[in-house]
Amino acid sequence: MPTLLIGLLALALTWWLVKSFARSDPRYLTMILAKVGRTAGGVLTLAFAAVLLVRGEIIIALPLAVIGLGLLGWRPASDLVAAYLDRRPAAGNPTADDAATARGAASTASGRMTEQEAWQILGLEPGASAEEIARAHRGLIKRLHPDQGGSTYLAARVNEAKDMLLRRSG
Repeated sequence: MPTLLIGLLALALTWWLVKSFARSDPRYLTMILAKVGRTAGGVLTLAFAAVLLVRGEIIIALPLAVIGLGLLGWRPASDLVAAYLDRRPAAGNPTADDAATARGAASTASGRMTEQEAWQILGLEPGASAEEIARAHRGLIKRLHPDQGGSTYLAARVNEAKDMLLRRSG
């Protein structure tokens, strides 16, 4: 009798979950499934790394542990790598090298971002309205925010560009 009761309860719960799933917004479900999958993958990877560590396979366990921690959201080194790659000029492209050098010299001489650099970061032409600046900022920060997998360096640069341009336009 208790087995039948547990089975009916499991069936009712499954039916309720399927109905809820069918009525939900697909974007929300995708986001939830991605977070659950990333968390489950991180936990399983860490568990597998722990088993390998106990067995003495430290060379395989350590990289797996780093991957598992990365899946769980622990990424202290990724900000440094992103900052390095963003500041590094494109290889084999002399115009990009020259422009990067000029921008670097202009911004580091004063220690602040130049107005031209701010327009380039937001992908706007000089003279854009405050509304266009805010819209460009919102679109970039949604993709580059650390909570979305971006880096704190990039988010800070986007915020600095928006602040500079809004101060000058307002």
